[in-house]
Amino acid sequence: MLSKSRYVRGIKCQKSLWLYKHKKEEQLVSESAMAVFSRGTNVGELAQNYFPDGKMAVLEDYPGYASAQRTQEFIMQGVETIYEATFIYDSTLVAVDILHKEGGKWFMYEVKSTNSTKPEHIIDVAVQYYVVSGSGLPLADAFLMHFNRDYVRRGDINVKELFVADSVYSDILSNQEEVRLKIPELLKVLEGDEPVIEMGAHCSNPYDCDFCDYCASLLPPKDVEIIELSNIPEVKENEVKAFVNAIEYPICHLDFETIMPGVPLFDESRPYQQVPFQYSLHLQESPDSEIQHFQYLAPSDLTIDPRKGLIEQMINETKGGKTIFVYHIPFERTRIYEMMRDFPQYTEPLQSIIDRMVDLIIPFKRKYYRTETMKGSSSIKKVLPALYPELSYDDLAISEGMAASNAFLDLYYCNDENVTKQTREDLLKYCHLDTLAMVKILEVLKGV
Repeated sequence: MLSKSRYVRGIKCQKSLWLYKHKKEEQLVSESAMAVFSRGTNVGELAQNYFPDGKMAVLEDYPGYASAQRTQEFIMQGVETIYEATFIYDSTLVAVDILHKEGGKWFMYEVKSTNSTKPEHIIDVAVQYYVVSGSGLPLADAFLMHFNRDYVRRGDINVKELFVADSVYSDILSNQEEVRLKIPELLKVLEGDEPVIEMGAHCSNPYDCDFCDYCASLLPPKDVEIIELSNIPEVKENEVKAFVNAIEYPICHLDFETIMPGVPLFDESRPYQQVPFQYSLHLQESPDSEIQHFQYLAPSDLTIDPRKGLIEQMINETKGGKTIFVYHIPFERTRIYEMMRDFPQYTEPLQSIIDRMVDLIIPFKRKYYRTETMKGSSSIKKVLPALYPELSYDDLAISEGMAASNAFLDLYYCNDENVTKQTREDLLKYCHLDTLAMVKILEVLKGV
């Protein structure tokens, strides 16, 4: 039997569908993907409050025959809102997030933790509509519920404002014949031998397949010519010196880390807004003075907005700096503009920080300084090992921004003090290295 998720998987890649049934032990789900799935489940539960007082059809771990029977009983009893309403038709099982009856007509709602309706969502809703209507329940419309990107939290979450519902009825009606033809094709795939499908764009679009590593392991080894890349710098001395000579002391090196919760956690925040929770700052008063380090890491407490404490401490610790270095200025600058919008009482000092910001990426992005080992990239993860190989992210427990974001979000729901303590230490080490890397990169540029 197919399920909605199996159908969607099979549309993306028939080999992935086959592997999911026959070689599931080869599935590799990243921690970030697991976090997204978990939060998506919570969003679905929150969306049920859009139509409160409904009945839950799935009381087991997964929808099945019992939940399908329970759904029919609810319909016969006159229940007007059913969560996870389960239907089976044409050897395919689907569980509708919300089935709601209004004005004597049935409407189905699929909930997604995104800020918009995406093409892959249409496939999802189309197979649900096919099964539900094929089971004998007429549907007046089908909706895709997602976050309202313009929603601003003020007080308790207003579910009616947090979500918007897009009708996808006309889109899915045009897909019904395709669904009818695809179901037997995919069922045949499940019963056959492992499909032979070459890896390609579908492996990562619109999301990474969880069987990529398995498929990659089947590829024949290639005779790869090992080319030694030179780490000897190619330098435009005049341009580098002009960049360095324009520096005014005292200087700061600043870097933020952010979380992006779909459901806003704090007042004056929006769905998937990047909310800074941490920064690292290296300060040097003069070219010959000792470098000082400052840092901020918000309490992992949902009653405390991480931004206000961060803003106040950052304003205080950067007030003496004439040059504030960041790496890839659009990120930090945008975050500060958002802070000004959400906390207008800090507009003047925050604008002052923006006015003093200088992008340390410039010499590398403009190819004033390059090595072959950078492989044409100006990313700090490529520049740092080329200029200062003694520093490395490889040994850190947290070594990239998404991992930092997920780690801090998890702390809000962690009751283990030892885990909390260790995670906070790991976050501080990671963010510290980001600004220490900037210090070392600037030292190399000053030596040109």
